[in-house]
Amino acid sequence: MNKYIKLKNKHEKEINNFPMFFAFDDKQFEKGLKKLNTTKKDIFSIGMGGFIRKVDRHKYNDLFKKQYEEEKEAKKDDIYLYQGFRHELSNHEFIITYDYTDTLNCFGLEYDKLTDKELKILEKAKNDYLKNMEEVEINGNV
Repeated sequence: MNKYIKLKNKHEKEINNFPMFFAFDDKQFEKGLKKLNTTKKDIFSIGMGGFIRKVDRHKYNDLFKKQYEEEKEAKKDDIYLYQGFRHELSNHEFIITYDYTDTLNCFGLEYDKLTDKELKILEKAKNDYLKNMEEVEINGNV
């Protein structure tokens, strides 16, 4: 399986399983309080309409610190980086924009600060992605 997608899916599952809710009106807010079996005075806003229990604040921060460290470690793996670059080039429609910015932002990287190794991996991912897109255009299938 794709190492990049596997880690993204793992992190998404961890976040989805964390006790929180998002509310953009009073009805959603009340439903969220019931979901967490808590009261308004016992919750903490995480921004963008998200709420967690105050007692879970440290667990929430720890989750994101752990995920950051896992991603940092994973980026040392050439295969992970290649698969990630290839995925994000497609995800951000590099074939249309020919701009690396959005792809590199997914990894906290900037083009002018890439190492020689990262540049080679990005170039290979780009070439393979573009070759695949040519084949799709020629053959008419994905």
